[in-house]
Amino acid sequence: MKNLFSRGLPFHIVKRLDMPKWQYWLIKVGGFIAAFILSAILCNILSPGSFGIFFERMAYGVYNPKDPKEIFDFLETAGLLILVAFALAPSFKMKFWNIGAEGQISIGCLITAGITHFMANGKNDPAVIIVCLIAAILGGIIWAVIPAIFKAFFNTNETLFTLMMNYVAIALISVCIAFWFPNGSQTFPYLDNGGLPAIFTIKYLFSIIIIVVVVTLMIIYLKKTKHGYELSVVGASVNTARYVGINVKKVIIRTLILSGAISGLVGFLLVAGHHHSLTATLADGRGFTGVLIAWLGQFQPGQMILYGFLVAFFQRGSTKAASYAAISKTEFSAIVTGMFFLIVIATEFFVNYRIVKNQKNVIEEDNLTPPDNNQPNNAELSKEGSK
Repeated sequence: MKNLFSRGLPFHIVKRLDMPKWQYWLIKVGGFIAAFILSAILCNILSPGSFGIFFERMAYGVYNPKDPKEIFDFLETAGLLILVAFALAPSFKMKFWNIGAEGQISIGCLITAGITHFMANGKNDPAVIIVCLIAAILGGIIWAVIPAIFKAFFNTNETLFTLMMNYVAIALISVCIAFWFPNGSQTFPYLDNGGLPAIFTIKYLFSIIIIVVVVTLMIIYLKKTKHGYELSVVGASVNTARYVGINVKKVIIRTLILSGAISGLVGFLLVAGHHHSLTATLADGRGFTGVLIAWLGQFQPGQMILYGFLVAFFQRGSTKAASYAAISKTEFSAIVTGMFFLIVIATEFFVNYRIVKNQKNVIEEDNLTPPDNNQPNNAELSKEGSK
């Protein structure tokens, strides 16, 4: 046993320098299938006999034959997650770790709900919707720029700063609801007016159009503009960026203005386009989920869009499966989505590293072969030579 540990393991881990595209996607697809099967097994454990039904109900999260318009619900769910990922990608590319999208979304929700409630006057006024949109975007910008200024001028830790801003925003929503409705149940009423209108009687279509336009513009911004290039330079080396004449402070503040604006837009869409109400948890973890989507997508637009759709598929599909199997929707959906993230993140190991057999151990094993007692040793050979 002592010799086994002294020789080390029979393999070692080597970082991959390159990987064919087909192999990369084979590993990724394998992780997706593994997460899918493990989720079905979990569903069957919690509700025996539901293994096969799980796959059918997961598909209902995307398209329900009984209600074809439900596909727009799926597109809106995926679109909001993708929008959050695109809000975070620019700051992440320049290595500004903005973990505050949850708070920036929440501020957008708060401003939209407050303006709608006090200004709508019982009717859908386009002017009120426009004011809500502008104000929500400005609110998201303010919430993002505060940590950006402190980072640019005082070099504070942006991760902790933006993270703490999330809790301040959530607490601010609770305080405002309690202040605005002190004599009631301290819950925000349903907003019948001031929301985005349906197009061709299709709910969320307006939101989907806005999302498609913003995502398209962001792809152009990241790939085709000077500002998008400067993000990569600052992320690679701050000193190099300064050397080539890039104003790093300006880039930081400008990028966080963009991130906050998109996050505020998400808050506006959540209230005016979806929930038509306000709670402290209305962002529902989308800011943190967007972080994972942006990271897994390696800040590449195509991959972020793909992961946004996959996460929405698991979230909505697991909710449908839980309803059929009489399992708690919220808990089961969170477990399945978390399992998906865990397995996909685990596949990153096989993408970045490979396991190689340790040839040194093979040589050592040959050297440790016990000698043959019938063969003369060196001492015997020297004695015979002296004779």
